[in-house]
Amino acid sequence: MYHRQQWMPHAVEFLALLLFVPVVARAGEPTEGQLEKRILVAAESARQWSASECTIEQSSTRMRTGTRVLHWHVTVNHFGGEPDYPIGWPRIGLTLREAAARDWSGWDYAQMWVYTDTSRDALPRAPLGLSLYTPDKEGAYNRTLTELAKGKWVRIQIPLADVPRHNDVRLIQLHISESNYRHQDQLDFYLDEVTLLRYARPTLLDFAAEAAVMFADAKQIPVRFGLAGVKPGDAAAVVCELRQRDRVVAKADTNAARGPGRLALDVSRLKLEPGEYEVIGRAAGGEQAGPVRLRLVESPWKTGG
Repeated sequence: MYHRQQWMPHAVEFLALLLFVPVVARAGEPTEGQLEKRILVAAESARQWSASECTIEQSSTRMRTGTRVLHWHVTVNHFGGEPDYPIGWPRIGLTLREAAARDWSGWDYAQMWVYTDTSRDALPRAPLGLSLYTPDKEGAYNRTLTELAKGKWVRIQIPLADVPRHNDVRLIQLHISESNYRHQDQLDFYLDEVTLLRYARPTLLDFAAEAAVMFADAKQIPVRFGLAGVKPGDAAAVVCELRQRDRVVAKADTNAARGPGRLALDVSRLKLEPGEYEVIGRAAGGEQAGPVRLRLVESPWKTGG
């Protein structure tokens, strides 16, 4: 008995760590009808871009929807370029001067389409980099656009929740590293519909129970989510339900602001049986999030029996 008493707390602690694994219902890729759009950069902006070791112009050579696009051309040169960096970083950049253009805080995604043509058989693993100065180089958001493929239009969609300080975006920059390419490689990138997108109505994103498995005698079942489709400063009602075989076992609601949120289903007065459950959520006026599965297991602290 002594050894069992010594083992039990450590085993329970270890088991609890194993149980604390979140289960998430990822939101499906949003459809055009779910989103509002604002064109951020049009083909007519070609003259407003700065270009280093490359060129950028308006073009009708490779159109995606029948409207002109931006054409960025690079000839890779391992022996030219900037004196200190002959194998350097050909790049283009657009400075956002107007306050309304810099403030992306009311939007959910930044998006653009990119078509890539090249003299190479295929692109390298890191074909192109994107930087957003928020507000400067030291605080920049950087992403490598590994999705690009030769001879294809590819949509790049960036959740703005991943971009710190996106209320103050001062510069959009695209660049390549010539070290990833051979001397004299030819690169042509066509950019279309550089836009900001947001959900048109309240929507729960990344809806999740904080643990996939919990003890049946838990007092609360915590749930987390991201709320989109709500203007900054506004709030929307969010309802969450715990269900078993289509029966509502517990329910909780809260008024949530845009961004990350959390609520807890109070099950302290219920005697929940071990088994399989589901958790669903909904923001007022929006579609259902989930269900996400949740398993309740018998508690090691259960007495009697």
